[in-house]
Amino acid sequence: METLPSWDFVIKLEKFPLFNLQKAVCNHGFFMMAPNHWEPSTKSFSRPLRLADSITSAMTFVSQPPGEDHLVVKVYGASFLSLKDERAILSQVKRMLRLSDKDEQDVGCFHKIHPDAEAKGFGRLFRSPTLFEDVAKSLLLRFCPWKTSLDLAKALCDIQLKKVMSKRKRTNITPIGDFPSPEELASFREEELKGKAKFGYRAADLIILAKQVVDGKINLSNIEKDDIGDVPSARFKLKINGAGPFTIDTIMMCAGIYDNIPIDSETVRHMKELHGLNLRKRKKGSISLLKKDKLQQFYKRYHPFQCLAYWFELANSYEIKLGKTLNVLLPSEYHHATGNYEKKNKKY
Repeated sequence: METLPSWDFVIKLEKFPLFNLQKAVCNHGFFMMAPNHWEPSTKSFSRPLRLADSITSAMTFVSQPPGEDHLVVKVYGASFLSLKDERAILSQVKRMLRLSDKDEQDVGCFHKIHPDAEAKGFGRLFRSPTLFEDVAKSLLLRFCPWKTSLDLAKALCDIQLKKVMSKRKRTNITPIGDFPSPEELASFREEELKGKAKFGYRAADLIILAKQVVDGKINLSNIEKDDIGDVPSARFKLKINGAGPFTIDTIMMCAGIYDNIPIDSETVRHMKELHGLNLRKRKKGSISLLKKDKLQQFYKRYHPFQCLAYWFELANSYEIKLGKTLNVLLPSEYHHATGNYEKKNKKY
Protein backbone atom coordinates (compact mmCIF):
# COMPACT_ATOMS: atom_id res chain seq x y z
CA MET A 1 0.00 0.00 0.00
CA GLU A 2 2.89 2.38 0.70
CA THR A 3 3.74 2.51 -3.03
CA LEU A 4 0.25 3.79 -3.89
CA PRO A 5 -0.69 7.46 -3.69
CA SER A 6 -2.85 8.32 -0.69
CA TRP A 7 -4.99 11.11 0.70
CA ASP A 8 -5.13 11.81 4.44
CA PHE A 9 -7.58 13.69 6.58
CA VAL A 10 -8.41 13.78 10.28
CA ILE A 11 -11.57 13.36 12.31
CA LYS A 12 -11.50 15.53 15.42
CA LEU A 13 -12.76 13.91 18.61
CA GLU A 14 -13.28 16.90 20.91
CA LYS A 15 -17.03 16.21 20.88
CA PHE A 16 -16.43 12.55 21.71
CA PRO A 17 -14.38 12.39 24.92
CA LEU A 18 -15.53 8.83 25.56
CA PHE A 19 -14.17 7.52 22.26
CA ASN A 20 -11.33 5.02 21.89
CA LEU A 21 -10.72 3.40 18.49
CA GLN A 22 -9.65 0.01 19.82
CA LYS A 23 -12.69 -0.25 22.10
CA ALA A 24 -15.04 1.08 19.40
CA VAL A 25 -13.97 -1.62 16.93
CA CYS A 26 -13.14 -4.79 18.86
CA ASN A 27 -16.40 -5.49 20.66
CA HIS A 28 -18.86 -7.10 18.24
CA GLY A 29 -18.47 -9.96 15.76
CA PHE A 30 -19.05 -7.79 12.72
CA PHE A 31 -15.53 -6.34 13.02
CA MET A 32 -14.22 -9.85 12.25
CA MET A 33 -16.31 -10.26 9.10
CA ALA A 34 -14.83 -9.49 5.66
CA PRO A 35 -13.81 -7.08 4.37
CA ASN A 36 -13.03 -5.60 7.81
CA HIS A 37 -9.50 -5.95 9.17
CA TRP A 38 -8.17 -5.01 12.59
CA GLU A 39 -4.38 -4.99 12.96
CA PRO A 40 -3.43 -5.71 16.60
CA SER A 41 0.22 -4.67 16.16
CA THR A 42 -0.62 -1.14 15.00
CA LYS A 43 -4.08 -0.87 16.58
CA SER A 44 -5.50 0.27 13.26
CA PHE A 45 -8.61 -0.61 11.28
CA SER A 46 -8.84 -0.99 7.51
CA ARG A 47 -11.29 -1.99 4.79
CA PRO A 48 -12.48 -0.80 1.37
CA LEU A 49 -15.00 2.03 1.50
CA ARG A 50 -17.13 3.50 -1.29
CA LEU A 51 -16.45 6.84 -2.88
CA ALA A 52 -19.25 9.28 -3.68
CA ASP A 53 -20.28 7.40 -6.83
CA SER A 54 -21.20 4.37 -4.63
CA ILE A 55 -19.36 2.21 -7.18
CA THR A 56 -15.64 2.78 -6.72
CA SER A 57 -14.02 1.32 -3.60
CA ALA A 58 -10.86 2.69 -2.02
CA MET A 59 -8.80 0.97 0.67
CA THR A 60 -9.10 3.04 3.82
CA PHE A 61 -7.06 2.89 7.03
CA VAL A 62 -8.16 4.44 10.33
CA SER A 63 -5.84 4.96 13.28
CA GLN A 64 -5.79 6.95 16.51
CA PRO A 65 -2.37 8.39 17.44
CA PRO A 66 -1.57 7.62 21.11
CA GLY A 67 -2.81 10.33 23.42
CA GLU A 68 -4.34 12.38 20.60
CA ASP A 69 -7.95 13.54 20.31
CA HIS A 70 -8.33 12.80 16.62
CA LEU A 71 -8.40 9.95 14.12
CA VAL A 72 -6.22 9.77 11.02
CA VAL A 73 -7.97 8.47 7.91
CA LYS A 74 -5.74 7.41 5.03
CA VAL A 75 -7.35 6.61 1.67
CA TYR A 76 -5.15 4.78 -0.81
CA GLY A 77 -5.29 4.95 -4.59
CA ALA A 78 -5.54 8.71 -5.08
CA SER A 79 -3.27 11.66 -4.34
CA PHE A 80 -6.36 13.85 -4.12
CA LEU A 81 -9.98 13.23 -3.09
CA SER A 82 -12.82 15.49 -4.11
CA LEU A 83 -14.85 17.02 -1.32
CA LYS A 84 -17.73 14.67 -2.19
CA ASP A 85 -15.48 11.62 -1.97
CA GLU A 86 -13.98 12.74 1.34
CA ARG A 87 -17.45 13.31 2.77
CA ALA A 88 -18.56 9.87 1.58
CA ILE A 89 -15.59 8.19 3.33
CA LEU A 90 -16.11 10.32 6.43
CA SER A 91 -19.79 9.35 6.67
CA GLN A 92 -18.98 5.63 6.47
CA VAL A 93 -16.20 5.83 9.06
CA LYS A 94 -18.44 7.73 11.46
CA ARG A 95 -21.21 5.19 11.04
CA MET A 96 -18.96 2.19 11.71
CA LEU A 97 -17.48 3.80 14.81
CA ARG A 98 -20.74 5.42 15.98
CA LEU A 99 -19.35 8.93 15.98
CA SER A 100 -22.48 11.03 16.37
CA ASP A 101 -24.02 13.20 19.04
CA LYS A 102 -26.68 10.57 19.65
CA ASP A 103 -24.14 7.76 20.04
CA GLU A 104 -22.03 9.81 22.46
CA GLN A 105 -25.15 10.59 24.48
CA ASP A 106 -26.15 6.92 24.48
CA VAL A 107 -22.72 5.88 25.77
CA GLY A 108 -22.88 8.43 28.57
CA CYS A 109 -26.39 7.39 29.63
CA PHE A 110 -25.47 3.70 29.49
CA HIS A 111 -22.41 4.24 31.66
CA LYS A 112 -24.54 5.91 34.32
CA ILE A 113 -26.55 2.70 34.79
CA HIS A 114 -23.70 0.24 34.12
CA PRO A 115 -20.52 1.18 36.07
CA ASP A 116 -18.69 -2.01 35.00
CA ALA A 117 -19.12 -1.12 31.32
CA GLU A 118 -17.91 2.40 32.07
CA ALA A 119 -14.81 1.05 33.79
CA LYS A 120 -13.91 -0.96 30.68
CA GLY A 121 -14.83 1.79 28.23
CA PHE A 122 -17.56 -0.33 26.63
CA GLY A 123 -20.53 1.39 25.03
CA ARG A 124 -20.18 1.42 21.26
CA LEU A 125 -21.08 -1.66 19.21
CA PHE A 126 -19.15 -1.83 15.97
CA ARG A 127 -21.24 -1.93 12.80
CA SER A 128 -20.87 -1.72 9.02
CA PRO A 129 -20.47 1.42 6.89
CA THR A 130 -24.07 0.99 5.65
CA LEU A 131 -27.23 -0.42 7.15
CA PHE A 132 -27.62 -2.60 4.05
CA GLU A 133 -24.37 -4.40 4.89
CA ASP A 134 -25.56 -4.82 8.48
CA VAL A 135 -28.81 -6.37 7.24
CA ALA A 136 -27.04 -8.72 4.82
CA LYS A 137 -24.55 -9.83 7.48
CA SER A 138 -27.37 -10.35 9.97
CA LEU A 139 -28.89 -12.79 7.47
CA LEU A 140 -25.55 -14.63 7.37
CA LEU A 141 -25.74 -15.33 11.12
CA ARG A 142 -28.80 -17.56 10.91
CA PHE A 143 -28.67 -21.26 11.76
CA CYS A 144 -24.97 -21.87 11.20
CA PRO A 145 -21.67 -21.93 13.12
CA TRP A 146 -19.77 -18.67 13.51
CA LYS A 147 -17.01 -19.92 11.19
CA THR A 148 -19.56 -20.45 8.42
CA SER A 149 -20.84 -16.88 8.85
CA LEU A 150 -17.26 -15.63 8.50
CA ASP A 151 -16.73 -17.76 5.39
CA LEU A 152 -19.96 -16.52 3.79
CA ALA A 153 -19.02 -12.86 4.27
CA LYS A 154 -15.62 -13.49 2.68
CA ALA A 155 -17.26 -15.35 -0.22
CA LEU A 156 -19.47 -12.33 -0.98
CA CYS A 157 -16.40 -10.08 -1.09
CA ASP A 158 -14.54 -12.58 -3.30
CA ILE A 159 -17.39 -12.69 -5.81
CA GLN A 160 -17.64 -8.89 -5.78
CA LEU A 161 -13.91 -8.66 -6.54
CA LYS A 162 -14.23 -11.14 -9.40
CA LYS A 163 -16.97 -9.05 -10.98
CA VAL A 164 -15.05 -5.81 -10.53
CA MET A 165 -11.97 -7.34 -12.14
CA SER A 166 -14.04 -8.52 -15.11
CA LYS A 167 -15.04 -4.88 -15.74
CA ARG A 168 -11.62 -3.39 -15.10
CA LYS A 169 -10.66 -2.90 -18.76
CA ARG A 170 -13.82 -0.94 -19.42
CA THR A 171 -13.91 1.16 -16.24
CA ASN A 172 -10.27 1.30 -15.00
CA ILE A 173 -11.50 0.57 -11.48
CA THR A 174 -8.75 -0.57 -9.13
CA PRO A 175 -9.69 -4.16 -8.21
CA ILE A 176 -10.50 -4.19 -4.50
CA GLY A 177 -12.76 -6.81 -2.95
CA ASP A 178 -15.50 -5.00 -1.08
CA PHE A 179 -18.79 -6.10 0.44
CA PRO A 180 -21.29 -5.92 -2.44
CA SER A 181 -23.61 -2.94 -2.72
CA PRO A 182 -27.36 -3.57 -3.20
CA GLU A 183 -26.95 -3.06 -6.96
CA GLU A 184 -24.03 -5.50 -7.13
CA LEU A 185 -25.66 -8.15 -4.99
CA ALA A 186 -28.88 -7.88 -6.99
CA SER A 187 -26.88 -8.85 -10.08
CA PHE A 188 -25.53 -12.04 -8.47
CA ARG A 189 -27.01 -15.39 -9.43
CA GLU A 190 -27.96 -17.97 -6.80
CA GLU A 191 -25.66 -20.47 -8.51
CA GLU A 192 -22.71 -18.11 -8.07
CA LEU A 193 -23.26 -17.94 -4.33
CA LYS A 194 -23.99 -21.62 -3.83
CA GLY A 195 -20.94 -22.55 -5.91
CA LYS A 196 -18.63 -20.40 -3.79
CA ALA A 197 -19.66 -21.36 -0.24
CA LYS A 198 -22.43 -22.95 1.82
CA PHE A 199 -25.05 -20.27 1.24
CA GLY A 200 -27.94 -22.67 0.78
CA TYR A 201 -31.29 -20.90 1.18
CA ARG A 202 -29.43 -17.73 2.20
CA ALA A 203 -28.47 -17.17 -1.44
CA ALA A 204 -32.06 -16.47 -2.49
CA ASP A 205 -32.76 -14.38 0.63
CA LEU A 206 -29.73 -12.14 0.01
CA ILE A 207 -30.55 -11.57 -3.65
CA ILE A 208 -34.20 -10.86 -2.88
CA LEU A 209 -33.12 -8.36 -0.20
CA ALA A 210 -30.81 -6.57 -2.63
CA LYS A 211 -33.43 -6.40 -5.37
CA GLN A 212 -36.07 -5.06 -2.98
CA VAL A 213 -33.69 -2.35 -1.76
CA VAL A 214 -32.78 -1.39 -5.34
CA ASP A 215 -36.46 -1.33 -6.37
CA GLY A 216 -37.39 0.78 -3.34
CA LYS A 217 -39.65 -1.89 -1.84
CA ILE A 218 -37.49 -1.82 1.28
CA ASN A 219 -36.43 1.64 2.49
CA LEU A 220 -33.73 1.13 5.11
CA SER A 221 -33.12 4.86 5.56
CA ASN A 222 -36.36 5.17 7.56
CA ILE A 223 -34.99 2.81 10.21
CA GLU A 224 -31.92 4.88 10.97
CA LYS A 225 -33.29 8.30 11.77
CA ASP A 226 -32.19 9.92 15.04
CA ASP A 227 -35.83 10.27 16.02
CA ILE A 228 -37.42 7.00 15.02
CA GLY A 229 -40.64 7.58 16.94
CA ASP A 230 -42.54 4.38 17.64
CA VAL A 231 -39.77 1.76 17.90
CA PRO A 232 -42.08 -1.32 18.13
CA SER A 233 -43.89 -0.08 15.04
CA ALA A 234 -40.61 0.38 13.17
CA ARG A 235 -39.54 -3.15 14.12
CA PHE A 236 -42.90 -4.54 13.02
CA LYS A 237 -42.74 -2.76 9.66
CA LEU A 238 -39.28 -4.11 8.81
CA LYS A 239 -40.24 -7.01 6.55
CA ILE A 240 -37.24 -8.87 5.13
CA ASN A 241 -37.39 -12.23 3.43
CA GLY A 242 -35.93 -14.92 5.72
CA ALA A 243 -35.55 -12.57 8.69
CA GLY A 244 -37.08 -13.82 11.94
CA PRO A 245 -37.11 -12.09 15.34
CA PHE A 246 -33.37 -12.69 15.95
CA THR A 247 -32.37 -11.12 12.63
CA ILE A 248 -34.75 -8.18 12.99
CA ASP A 249 -33.55 -7.43 16.52
CA THR A 250 -29.92 -7.65 15.35
CA ILE A 251 -30.68 -5.15 12.59
CA MET A 252 -32.40 -2.80 15.03
CA MET A 253 -29.42 -3.08 17.38
CA CYS A 254 -27.12 -2.08 14.51
CA ALA A 255 -29.41 0.88 13.84
CA GLY A 256 -28.86 2.04 17.43
CA ILE A 257 -32.08 0.72 18.97
CA TYR A 258 -31.03 -1.42 21.93
CA ASP A 259 -34.28 -2.29 23.71
CA ASN A 260 -34.75 -5.88 22.42
CA ILE A 261 -32.04 -8.54 22.79
CA PRO A 262 -31.54 -10.77 19.72
CA ILE A 263 -32.08 -14.35 20.92
CA ASP A 264 -30.26 -17.29 19.30
CA SER A 265 -28.37 -20.37 20.49
CA GLU A 266 -25.53 -18.17 21.80
CA THR A 267 -28.02 -16.26 23.95
CA VAL A 268 -29.42 -19.52 25.32
CA ARG A 269 -25.93 -20.80 26.15
CA HIS A 270 -24.84 -17.51 27.70
CA MET A 271 -27.89 -17.15 29.92
CA LYS A 272 -27.54 -20.70 31.23
CA GLU A 273 -23.78 -20.49 31.83
CA LEU A 274 -23.64 -17.04 33.41
CA HIS A 275 -27.06 -16.61 34.97
CA GLY A 276 -28.41 -20.17 35.37
CA LEU A 277 -31.44 -19.28 33.26
CA ASN A 278 -32.61 -22.24 31.17
CA LEU A 279 -34.53 -20.92 28.17
CA ARG A 280 -35.41 -24.30 26.62
CA LYS A 281 -38.00 -26.79 27.82
CA ARG A 282 -36.39 -29.67 25.94
CA LYS A 283 -32.92 -30.35 24.57
CA LYS A 284 -33.84 -29.12 21.09
CA GLY A 285 -37.13 -27.44 21.85
CA SER A 286 -38.02 -23.93 20.76
CA ILE A 287 -37.94 -21.01 23.19
CA SER A 288 -41.38 -20.14 24.51
CA LEU A 289 -42.69 -16.59 24.45
CA LEU A 290 -42.84 -16.70 28.25
CA LYS A 291 -39.13 -17.50 28.54
CA LYS A 292 -38.24 -14.92 25.88
CA ASP A 293 -40.09 -12.35 27.96
CA LYS A 294 -38.26 -13.56 31.07
CA LEU A 295 -34.93 -12.92 29.35
CA GLN A 296 -35.98 -9.45 28.22
CA GLN A 297 -37.14 -8.68 31.76
CA PHE A 298 -33.78 -9.86 33.12
CA TYR A 299 -32.08 -6.88 31.43
CA LYS A 300 -34.96 -4.47 31.98
CA ARG A 301 -32.97 -2.48 34.53
CA TYR A 302 -30.70 -1.35 31.71
CA HIS A 303 -33.57 0.03 29.59
CA PRO A 304 -33.25 1.34 26.91
CA PHE A 305 -29.78 -0.20 26.54
CA GLN A 306 -30.54 -3.88 27.11
CA CYS A 307 -28.51 -4.98 24.07
CA LEU A 308 -25.44 -3.08 25.26
CA ALA A 309 -25.61 -4.76 28.68
CA TYR A 310 -26.01 -8.17 27.07
CA TRP A 311 -23.13 -7.67 24.62
CA PHE A 312 -20.88 -6.39 27.41
CA GLU A 313 -21.39 -9.73 29.17
CA LEU A 314 -21.06 -11.76 25.98
CA ALA A 315 -17.83 -10.08 24.85
CA ASN A 316 -16.36 -10.57 28.33
CA SER A 317 -17.33 -14.25 28.29
CA TYR A 318 -15.55 -14.74 24.94
CA GLU A 319 -12.40 -13.10 26.28
CA ILE A 320 -12.45 -15.32 29.38
CA LYS A 321 -12.84 -18.48 27.27
CA LEU A 322 -10.12 -17.38 24.84
CA GLY A 323 -7.77 -16.20 27.54
CA LYS A 324 -7.12 -12.98 25.64
CA THR A 325 -8.92 -9.79 24.67
CA LEU A 326 -10.69 -9.52 21.32
CA ASN A 327 -8.38 -6.75 20.12
CA VAL A 328 -5.34 -9.07 20.03
CA LEU A 329 -7.00 -11.87 18.06
CA LEU A 330 -5.57 -12.71 14.65
CA PRO A 331 -7.95 -13.40 11.73
CA SER A 332 -7.02 -17.09 11.94
CA GLU A 333 -8.46 -17.11 15.48
CA TYR A 334 -11.76 -15.35 14.75
CA HIS A 335 -13.75 -18.56 14.44
CA HIS A 336 -12.81 -19.33 18.05
CA ALA A 337 -14.83 -16.32 19.23
CA THR A 338 -17.96 -18.27 20.05
CA GLY A 339 -19.21 -19.86 23.22
CA ASN A 340 -19.78 -23.16 21.43
CA TYR A 341 -16.25 -23.56 20.04
CA GLU A 342 -14.82 -25.63 22.89
CA LYS A 343 -17.92 -27.82 22.94
CA LYS A 344 -17.58 -28.57 19.22
CA ASN A 345 -13.88 -29.36 19.58
CA LYS A 346 -14.64 -31.89 22.30
CA LYS A 347 -17.28 -33.51 20.09
CA TYR A 348 -14.77 -34.15 17.35
